[in-house]
Amino acid sequence: PRLAMPTAADADAEPRFDDVTGEALNVAALELQRRATQNDYVAAHAPSEDSPLRRVPAVDVAPGRHKYVLTQLAIGDEAALVVRAYAGCAYHANNFELLTRELARLGVDATGRVVGGGRCERDDAAKTIKVYGYSKTFGRTPGCNERACAMIQEAFTGYQATWSDDGY
Repeated sequence: PRLAMPTAADADAEPRFDDVTGEALNVAALELQRRATQNDYVAAHAPSEDSPLRRVPAVDVAPGRHKYVLTQLAIGDEAALVVRAYAGCAYHANNFELLTRELARLGVDATGRVVGGGRCERDDAAKTIKVYGYSKTFGRTPGCNERACAMIQEAFTGYQATWSDDGY
């Protein structure tokens, strides 16, 4: 069956995405997806020592299995990649939404663009983190899982991080 087009009546609703296709099912989801991809990817310099981007941790991966996003944050001609896999996010776009709240709390006025995503499994007992799959909402992004894994490995010393493009 064809899904009904989102309407303005559900603009303030919780974002809803199709579990199979990742398609936005309401205006709130369309708006969140638009915000996560509206900015261009910036070929930029690394953040300077006094850049507000330095206040943003490069990696935040909750224990357990979660969807993650790799996001480029930019201020002017400076940019940084960050990985976010917050607990309790039903959809990849929810990670971006929580990241924007984190930026506000940190007082960092940056633009963001989701450049990819997938899943992370963090097992603290085994000291392992697996990065795999892709985001149906944001699509497959070659190199995304490998890059996210390298960032996670750097942030989680003492853990074994692995990646694969397989699975969902």
